Amino acid sequence: MEIAATLPDRIRAARRARRMTLEALAEASGVSRAALSKIERGEASPTAALLARLAAGLGTSVASLFAEPGDAGEAGGAPLGRAADQPAWTDPQSGYVRRNVSPSAARGAAEIVDVTFPPGGRVVLDNALGFHGLAQQVWVIEGVIDLTIGEETTRLEAGDCLFMRLDAPIAFHNPGETPARYAVVLSRLPARGTPAP
Repeated sequence: MEIAATLPDRIRAARRARRMTLEALAEASGVSRAALSKIERGEASPTAALLARLAAGLGTSVASLFAEPGDAGEAGGAPLGRAADQPAWTDPQSGYVRRNVSPSAARGAAEIVDVTFPPGGRVVLDNALGFHGLAQQVWVIEGVIDLTIGEETTRLEAGDCLFMRLDAPIAFHNPGETPARYAVVLSRLPARGTPAP
């Protein structure tokens, strides 16, 4: 289920659910009001980097922007996510395809995203907006991914898994000649130095 056509409505619904104006989201995300307006009207296609900034400005994950408006990880959310119903999105800049695997009942818990990354593809997420309590594990299923967090690059091959807090710039790069496929497991964590309950 490709969701590019419904993404503008999902972003607008997420903004309105938080009672944010375009100006407020522009300030919180570092994305201009004009660009936000075009994205919400479907006149511009956001890149992965822009979506990451919007999600951070909304205080949520990119995966949540792909969820149906009104879905919640509460009673009534669907416990089963059939492959044919899992929303997919293609980044217009890098060509990578991300698919939300987790069913709606899992929202608020760990969320799983399946990514297919084309050869030579590169995506840079600047995470310039600070820590929002999100962490992720990247588990490579096929191919190779070079993952740069801050200044440190780690090569991940099939079977490798890397954990990171989303509080530093991150770059994904497929240095291979074949597509790479990996799973991202998103979860919430307390800020560094916060005692566990």
